[in-house]
Amino acid sequence: MTNDAVLAARDLVIEPGARAGGFLLRIRDLALQRGEVLAILGPNGAGKTTLLRALAGLVAPREGAIEVCAPRGVALVFQHPLLLAGSVLWNAEVPLWGRGIARRERRARATKALARFGIDALAEREATTLSGGEARRLALARAFVVAPDLLLLDEPFDDLDAPGREVLVQDLGSAIRETGIAVALVTHDLRQALLLADRIAVLSAGALAQVGARDEVLRRPASAEVAALVGMSNWLPGRVRARDTAGLAVVEVAPGGAFRSATPYASGADVWVGIRPEHVKIDADRSDPNTVGEASVETRVSDGALVVAWIAWHGLRLRTHLLAGRGLGHTLKAGDGVFIAVRPEDVHVLPREAARP
Repeated sequence: MTNDAVLAARDLVIEPGARAGGFLLRIRDLALQRGEVLAILGPNGAGKTTLLRALAGLVAPREGAIEVCAPRGVALVFQHPLLLAGSVLWNAEVPLWGRGIARRERRARATKALARFGIDALAEREATTLSGGEARRLALARAFVVAPDLLLLDEPFDDLDAPGREVLVQDLGSAIRETGIAVALVTHDLRQALLLADRIAVLSAGALAQVGARDEVLRRPASAEVAALVGMSNWLPGRVRARDTAGLAVVEVAPGGAFRSATPYASGADVWVGIRPEHVKIDADRSDPNTVGEASVETRVSDGALVVAWIAWHGLRLRTHLLAGRGLGHTLKAGDGVFIAVRPEDVHVLPREAARP
């Protein structure tokens, strides 16, 4: 382990008890640095929770090793918070018992932890009467009260409504920044994970499909499956046709339709082209050097904050995102003609045999 590493896992083979004799989780190399937030993403059944439990020491790997450098300990918050009968404040104090801490200090630290997550006003309430969102906040306060070096979170935003998720993400992010704690979190909520994560680890079929910096994984997914999990919804078959005068590859995805890319693949290579929806610009004009032609709006939907539009272009269907209530997000309607543009640096290319939708 490096000096800044809180956790390092190498050559793990884990067999979950519930699936003994079948599913195996294999992790070749995974590390977590001090002050870093790692989001673990993956489809149902990929092994996310199993990995988290192994990192917490609750599941023993069949092979490999997990090293933890956490003098102040490791805290795990389960997907379904476990609350004890008694007051909210008493629940927050429980982790401090047996540590030789005076009662007054225990109470002060517990009160501070509750305030950090906005539930100090509930201190005297019976913990088992809390709502789901309040229970999650208590579970997080109970984890932070011991000031651990490493925090493991299993679906911390599960079952919360949208406003509840937004506020909890803000409070959790503030607590992480203030304490400098290392965090690994499992979640299916990509948007909330991206608000917190420094790095992303994508699990697929019992193995790590990709681990990297947040923006690198978003912009350069290693496969179509990873692309789908991180929101790269435009994924098209193409062929590298030539190089332009700037040395960029011209990748044809439809008769008359092509994108430019910095891909190193040679002319004639069959590839997949991935473009994030927010990188499809539809308010372009003919003079924009990245314009790829005229298209028409097929349909649009909006949740009041975001507009999702599907664009017909050379017989293909591209998805784009706009902010609702302003510019085209306010006026765009089905049937409108638009010019679309995509920057070469936003065109992600993989060899056809390496990634299949």
